[in-house]
Amino acid sequence: MPEGPIIDVTKVSDKGQVVIPKEIRDKLQLTPGTKLIVVATDEAIVLQRLEAVTGKMRIRDIMDIARSLTDRLKVGKS
Repeated sequence: MPEGPIIDVTKVSDKGQVVIPKEIRDKLQLTPGTKLIVVATDEAIVLQRLEAVTGKMRIRDIMDIARSLTDRLKVGKS
């Protein structure tokens, strides 16, 4: 049975850095030096492993997935 998304909270440091929680790093096998694509819209930031995207997904596809998850999880809505 597929696992659902992992939801956690992090914060931006005064240097603009964000820590990706360990559980997420482990699940996605993110190791030091892993390159990520950063995509931002007015309401979301999406990080995607570069090698997972190259030649496979367009930025629009990534954002559609992010919007779908946000809607499903009601993130940021009261």
